[in-house]
Amino acid sequence: MPGKKTTFLYLSEQDMLKAGVLDGKQCVDTIDDMFKVVGEGDYIMGGISENEHGQRIYFPEEKRFPNMPVAGPDRRFLSMITYLGGRFNLCACKWYGSNIENTKRGLPRSVLMVTLNHVETGEPFAYMSGNLLSAMRTGSIPAVGARYLASREARVAAIIGAGVMGRATVTCLQAALPRLAKAVVYDLVPAKAAAFCAQMSNELGFPFEPADSMEAAVRAGDVISIATAGSARPLLQKEWVKPNALLATQGTADIPDDLFTSSRIVFDEIKMHQAWKEEEEKIPPAKRLGFPGASVFRLCEQGKINATDLVSLSEIACGKKLGRANEAERFILIIGGMPVEDAAWGHTLYHNARKMGIGQELVLWDEPHWL
Repeated sequence: MPGKKTTFLYLSEQDMLKAGVLDGKQCVDTIDDMFKVVGEGDYIMGGISENEHGQRIYFPEEKRFPNMPVAGPDRRFLSMITYLGGRFNLCACKWYGSNIENTKRGLPRSVLMVTLNHVETGEPFAYMSGNLLSAMRTGSIPAVGARYLASREARVAAIIGAGVMGRATVTCLQAALPRLAKAVVYDLVPAKAAAFCAQMSNELGFPFEPADSMEAAVRAGDVISIATAGSARPLLQKEWVKPNALLATQGTADIPDDLFTSSRIVFDEIKMHQAWKEEEEKIPPAKRLGFPGASVFRLCEQGKINATDLVSLSEIACGKKLGRANEAERFILIIGGMPVEDAAWGHTLYHNARKMGIGQELVLWDEPHWL
């Protein structure tokens, strides 16, 4: 029996732009659908728990061989694998290397690629640039969260961190919040915040204002996004955050215990964070990098938060749990990032590209050499 020809579609970053990777509304709608699928349980991520964030290489502190990398700020290789069911029905892997020193070389901090595979055969059907895809799927999570958790009167977004994640987040928030009228932006580098405001106001068509301090930005926000990276961890105070605000953390931040204990806490998917905790506890202390839900689990162990009160956005999206019940609630949305998001947004962009005739058809084999 002759073997089957296998081809796949290659999409460069320019192809991804043409396919709509920066389309906030389509991205938010896609990721909302994804959360519904995950909430029903029709997904598998990596590891024996079926809920791992990804598998990474931990570089040593000291050089062992001449060419072996050593640990550094945000320096890692990571593979994020998943099966996603529902209308998506595919397997996917996001693979990336990251080094904060890349910016000195004229490169993004992280360089990412996404592969999409047929579930039954394992054949790849798409291989695509992942940087913009990953940024937008990350930015869409606070926006999907805002659909279910933000006040109906939410009009001001506070963006902490004027970088790529901030751009993606505010783009998606505009799609999710029809009443959004202004964004207030804070960055450690004031000139960066000012440039961000000028560019994004022009792109999105509503006012952006740089804030003189993080406190001023947070106090103004109905929806607050912390989209920072690196060693500088923003330190918040409870009194800065409105009693009915939504605070979304997809970056590094120090959130005080009293802010956690006075808010409803929602995870993107709590099962992933529980698996992350179990993995972290097996790592020698010197190599631990921390994980987004660590403070919440500590407060649960101390009896200050009831673990049964914790919910996942996926449960809310599919109707199993309640989102905002009244205007007096404050929410903290803890975001870790999941490969199911890359699978879902990649699936949509692949089909966009097919409809538009974008990308290069590449041949894996005309006929497999060995069967």
